[in-house]
Amino acid sequence: MEKLATMPGNPNGFTLVEMMVALFIFSMLSVAGVIMLRTAVDGDEITAKNLGQMAEMQRFVSLMEADLSQALPRASRDESGDRVAAFSSETGGPEAAFLKFTRGGQSNINGEARSNLERVEYRLTDGNLERWRYRMTDGGSIDQPAVLISNIDSLEVRFRDKRGLWSSRWETERLADMPRAVEIEFEQAGRRYRHLFLVGTGYL
Repeated sequence: MEKLATMPGNPNGFTLVEMMVALFIFSMLSVAGVIMLRTAVDGDEITAKNLGQMAEMQRFVSLMEADLSQALPRASRDESGDRVAAFSSETGGPEAAFLKFTRGGQSNINGEARSNLERVEYRLTDGNLERWRYRMTDGGSIDQPAVLISNIDSLEVRFRDKRGLWSSRWETERLADMPRAVEIEFEQAGRRYRHLFLVGTGYL
């Protein structure tokens, strides 16, 4: 009886179909891994951006609360020696300060020969909300601004007077007059923010 011929083969080898299936599965896993990595990186970037914006906003709110709560009904003098109101708001022009006032409680950790009063201004310049401070309460030079919030598209300010009325303009009868509260509303990256601050809690 003749024996049937058998084809030689490697029992540990793979067929072409098996190799193609394995490569397809490997490619799918590689694509899924890249997508997951990209999603994780994008998520980290978005989280870092949001945390940065939150920190920026918190810094702005904390600083403005500290400034306005210690605002004083003290008139000052400008560089020309003319008396200016204790609290004022300018409109128009890149150098306009939408808030100008004198605050107390300024720390003096270096022991310099100066008072604890500080004259500050808030301006909106090229989409940046800036805080300016004068080295002297009356006249004197002004330091470089600190940028508190960037990428602001629009900003509106309202003032509440002693009669409880709100107005978009602050006009005083006396140099020492101050508003009771300030409302600031602005738009940043398509989102609208509104903050309300009391002015001079010791003065109210």
